[in-house]
Amino acid sequence: MDLSVDNLEELIVTFYEKWYGTNSLWKKEFSPYSSSSMEYKGFILNISYGKGVRLKPPKFPYITFLKYGFKTSKGVYPYVAINTDKNLLETYLGVSHKYEPDVSHEKLEKIKEYSRKHKKYFKVSEIDDLIHALNKNIEVFEKIINSNEDKKKMLNIKNIILYGVPGVGKTHNIAKLITLIEEGKSEREIFDAIRRNDPYDREPLEDIQDRIEFVTFHQSFGYEDFIEGFRPNEEGKIELVDGIFKHLSLRAKENFIDSRKETQELEKESFLLEKIKRYIAYKIQSDEPIKLKKGSEFKLIQFDNSRLVFSASENSLTNKEFIIKISDFMKICQSDREKHTLKDIADILGTSSIQQKYSYYLALYKDFKDFDSSYNDKHKSKIESIEEKNYYLIIDEINRGNISKIFGELITLIEEDKRDTYEVTLPYSKERFSVPSNLYIIGTMNSTDKSIALIDIALRRRFTFLKMQPNDDLVPEFAKDLFNSLNENISERLGDEYQIGHSYFMNIENEEDLEFVLEYKIKPLLEEYFYGDKDGLLNVIELISQKR
Repeated sequence: MDLSVDNLEELIVTFYEKWYGTNSLWKKEFSPYSSSSMEYKGFILNISYGKGVRLKPPKFPYITFLKYGFKTSKGVYPYVAINTDKNLLETYLGVSHKYEPDVSHEKLEKIKEYSRKHKKYFKVSEIDDLIHALNKNIEVFEKIINSNEDKKKMLNIKNIILYGVPGVGKTHNIAKLITLIEEGKSEREIFDAIRRNDPYDREPLEDIQDRIEFVTFHQSFGYEDFIEGFRPNEEGKIELVDGIFKHLSLRAKENFIDSRKETQELEKESFLLEKIKRYIAYKIQSDEPIKLKKGSEFKLIQFDNSRLVFSASENSLTNKEFIIKISDFMKICQSDREKHTLKDIADILGTSSIQQKYSYYLALYKDFKDFDSSYNDKHKSKIESIEEKNYYLIIDEINRGNISKIFGELITLIEEDKRDTYEVTLPYSKERFSVPSNLYIIGTMNSTDKSIALIDIALRRRFTFLKMQPNDDLVPEFAKDLFNSLNENISERLGDEYQIGHSYFMNIENEEDLEFVLEYKIKPLLEEYFYGDKDGLLNVIELISQKR
């Protein structure tokens, strides 16, 4: 039952009056409401006078407001208590004494400090003031618990595989897993929540979509797709292209490094990067050309955060497209010279192969400086420190790929204790590369496709496996008996790894829907399971007929 302010006031007054007006009081007889689970602003109320009958009264009868998996015996929480020494009600933020709560030392100290300064006492007639103070405590509690100061410290496991039979919600639960990681839940809370496979309204995760990449492994997927490799471009020419894993790792690493920089250092680099991005956005949107010498010009045509593509316009002597790394252009801008010779730029970029692009670099640099100097200073704001964020690579059907072929030498670098420190030289680009600790690799695996025992041993020992089980609580009541009998029969004949998941049955509303699912989804799956075992298939189909 969700309590309104009036409901809560009535409950607290009753809580106080029954303590002083009753010699024997059972907890279950206390509440003036019928619901056994009361909530207020998303907090579950736990009411206690001790152990049921008041044979030995506690010093402080209490109502705790619990959230985030905390218990009264192990947690932190707002609460209202009866101070029996003063015969008054009190409210503040409490900390369990029996067991140490699962919260960081910094947050625990903030809660204790707040309580020392803001513990307040009220007469029962001052219930309105008490509720106001309680609401303030709830607000402060939420702010402290949801702060990001130790979010990245709580989850040490970075590589996770959700596995199970078809239809148990492996892909669906990825959203829950990412949400719990983003909320800073502990490993125990996260793994317990995923293993329970409780009903979950999936959040769209729209605010972090730019930090999530999705890929499906298959037999022809390789190192060149995942890390880096040579690929033909639109002109049919071969060029070196970053794969999805390297691309996301570099983004995560950039955030990881920037989050540890001092504000002054950030101002130099991030201000410049923001100015460059602003300039590029304007030039692309306006389709405005950049002038070269002798009347020629070129245009910026594409930008993807790491590379800038520009093309000479029709009245130029060439129609070629050129690519420049933003990091290279930043180096030229950071040198902040009035003029750059060919040797200057070659020294700055550490390469002599720039002759073809030299005039473009100069024109681009001059045009950028002119644009930036004319930009209104009032739009420029002081940069704040950058928060470290998590990045997520989701690999569907991870067991279908050739792991050695896909990961190559990086299979060692993804281990949690080798993140940020161990480096390898990539074979194509010759770049030094490491995997950052703020990158999570989350895979899904259909256990009927390939047994856990047959998975590449290198993958098995570097990932934590979470098994998803069929959950009959998510199946409509009229189909539950059929669902359970079907899985029992399959388990006896083929083993647990060939059960059928609940998602096949979740959206059925009547017998007609059930008939459709059985005929067009379940039977084809059974035919695959019992391929070559006609008697076994007939027995299971007969069971379905009997249960319908």
